[in-house]
Amino acid sequence: MNALKQFNFPVVVGRVEKGKQLGRTLGFPTANLNLVAGFSVENGVYGVYIYHNSKKYIGILNVGKRPTFNDGEHKSYEVHILDFEGWIYDEYLTMEIMIYIRGEQKFDQLQDLIGQLQADEDYARKHLIK
Repeated sequence: MNALKQFNFPVVVGRVEKGKQLGRTLGFPTANLNLVAGFSVENGVYGVYIYHNSKKYIGILNVGKRPTFNDGEHKSYEVHILDFEGWIYDEYLTMEIMIYIRGEQKFDQLQDLIGQLQADEDYARKHLIK
């Protein structure tokens, strides 16, 4: 873990697991993460840098119970990696949390959620440099 001290902001590490693939159907595919022991994040939406195979990406990390989908009480960690395509199941991602975008919220209509996800993406692109 000492190697993580090179980062200036909170860092989380997780292994990508297969999820329900709901984000993909909305146009925002996500990597579902099982965080490595010792890492935790408060519920909300964050702008993050993601490090994978020596490359740096911008992403949006959603942490919470996914209330729009009435998905139970378990906490999920999902990251939408901008401008990325690839098969990364069972691989580890390191994420540097840079900005808090908003709190977790429930949307009554999927179109409202999609609109908010687009706004979150625009916000992350504006405030994070690749």
